[in-house]
Amino acid sequence: MIRFSQQKSKNIGDVNLTPMIDIIFNLLIFFLIVAVISQKGLDLTLPRTSTAEKRPDKSLEITVTGDKRILFDGEEVAKADVEDLLRAEKSKSQDERADTILLKADVDAPFGMFVVVMDSARKVGLKNLVIATKLKTEEKGDGT
Repeated sequence: MIRFSQQKSKNIGDVNLTPMIDIIFNLLIFFLIVAVISQKGLDLTLPRTSTAEKRPDKSLEITVTGDKRILFDGEEVAKADVEDLLRAEKSKSQDERADTILLKADVDAPFGMFVVVMDSARKVGLKNLVIATKLKTEEKGDGT
């Protein structure tokens, strides 16, 4: 008579997922660290004034750079789209809408681009405009 063994055989299809999970977590940590390190703001040289005040809490930031770019809350937009974006901001509910429009411009920014942004804001009815500057006392070196 033939005897069959009752021993359990190891399934060949079992895969140990622990090393793969470790690799995925390591990659996740790596990309999170790289994302935090690689964030870089704009390097603007704001004009100096003696009457600068602190920035309001809920504000929409529009920046005109020295190389003729317009940034709408950090994202580059075309000059033609500024008025539409401001109109969309104006149509938001009172709780979601920014209280003030903070206009920032590099010292070397073209004045015409700055005026276009101001004019667009006033056309859509946003009248609480703030122009960002730096206090003269913050400047190091020449004392101006």
